[in-house]
Parts: sequence; structure tokens; C-alpha cells
Amino acid sequence: MKEFKGYLAISAAAFLWGIAATLAKFFFNRHYEPLILVQMRVTIAFALLFLYFLFTDRSKLIFKLKDIPHFLLVGIFGLAGSNYFYYAAIKETNVSTSILVQYSAPIMVMLYVALFQKEKITKAKFLAMVLSVTGIFLAIGAYNPAVIKGTGYGIGLALLAAVSFSIFTIGGKALTKKYSVWTGLIYLFGAATVFWSFINTPMTIVEAHYSLADWEVFIFISLVSILFPYSFFYYGLHHIQSSKAIIVSTFEPVVAIVSEWLILGGTLSGIQLCGALFVIGAIVILQQTSDDKKPIVVQE
Repeated sequence: MKEFKGYLAISAAAFLWGIAATLAKFFFNRHYEPLILVQMRVTIAFALLFLYFLFTDRSKLIFKLKDIPHFLLVGIFGLAGSNYFYYAAIKETNVSTSILVQYSAPIMVMLYVALFQKEKITKAKFLAMVLSVTGIFLAIGAYNPAVIKGTGYGIGLALLAAVSFSIFTIGGKALTKKYSVWTGLIYLFGAATVFWSFINTPMTIVEAHYSLADWEVFIFISLVSILFPYSFFYYGLHHIQSSKAIIVSTFEPVVAIVSEWLILGGTLSGIQLCGALFVIGAIVILQQTSDDKKPIVVQE
């Protein structure tokens, strides 16, 4: 049952991320820069979580000083990195190209856990990974050269997003063994917030004189693309292995393609729908198998 909750939570995260990808492209078309959207959404998410637990349950704010480097590594190179590089790639290329390259991440994670964490790569996991990657290829229409656009720079940004997402998934999983869902998220968001405050200082933001409408956009994108989905994803990491979690997250491209079709007037063919079914099939295969030998103890 706990594993099922993990799959459900990560699927919910992927759904929100897919919606957020289309929204990001929509806002970029209205002259919002990737940096400010990435910075404001994680900063607002951190402030909301920190203040909430400051007044309701301060035990969630307790952490060990020796774990600061771990929070900084995962928060900066994992969370902040994946957020920025993915949004920057979307602006430089398009949603389809960015997704195709970023979702080489499941392969990276699976290779890492097999080589360095001695995690068994079962036939079910391997089949699920192949199905999910193939499904993404079909769902975004990558078989059509006209769909895949962008410069080498944009593709490079998407590849960096894949590496960063892998770091977050692997490093975040390690933190779930030490801290509750909320403690982990608060300080991962906090690490990313501190990092961005050096890149784009608070004074710079004040001097930009953003309007009330701008702040409404920042808060909305923060809730939809950071606070809610990362809460779901991190909760899911408490319940299932990182290699499974990142495969389930490939549901994001399916949602992104469908939402782009509905919101931005994109196309959706039968082959793309077939790709979506491949991704869903991969998730079903994982959910039906369990090779975790030890029970997962969850602090919620």
C-alpha cells in the first residue's frame, strides 16, 4: 500500500510538472525571463513552508549541521539546477526538445544506482525504462525532424537539466532516510533560495518594481510547479526506489504534450497517443512489481 501511495504521489507530481512546462512557455512568450520565474517560485515556496511550520510545528525545522553540505549539494545542483536549465532549454528550443533530452535522466539514474549503490536492475525495471523512453520519443513526435528544434546550446541546457534532475532524485532519496518529507523540502528549497539570492539579489528584485499582476504570476507558478509537485515527488521518494521514481516521473511529458495541445494549440496524433500509452504502461509494470527487500520506514 505504501508503494502504491508513492507511485500515486509521483504521478501527481509529474502531472503538475507537465502543466507547468506549458505554462512556462506561455509566460516566456509574455517576456518573463527563466531566471526570475525559477528564483521567485522556489523562494515563495520556501517562505510559505518555513512560515507555516514556524507557527504550527517547529520540530519540522530541526536539522543536523553536518547535513548542511548535503542540503546545499542537492538544493543547488539538483533542485536549482534542474529548474533553471529546464526552463532555459524550453526558451531556447521548445517543450518537446527539452523534454526528450531531459528524460535521459532515468537512464542516468538507473546506471548510477546499479554501479554505485548495487541496486538490482530487474527485467521489469529495464522494460519499464525502455517503454517510458520510447513512449516519450513517440509522444513528443521526435520521429518528425520538424518537431525537434533548437541550437546546440539549447540541447546542452536540456542535458544539464537531466543531470541535475538525476542529482535531485538520487541525493533527495538519501535525505529521505534522515528527515521527514517537510524537513527535507524546507531546506532543499532554502538552499536553492540562498543560491539564487546571490545570482539575482533581493535588491535587484525590489528595483524591478514588479506589479501586483506579476506577483500573482509568481505565486501561481510557485504553487503549481514547485510547492505542490515537489511535495508529491519528495513524498513519493520516501516510499519507492529512486530508479522507480524517475521512471514514473516520465508521465510528465505526456501531460505536457496534451496540455500544450489544449492550451497553446499544438498537435496530437495517433502515434503520440500510442507513446502516451507506452509511458502509462511502464508505470503500470513498475506498480505491479516489487523487488524492495527491506520495508521503507516513512517519516511524514
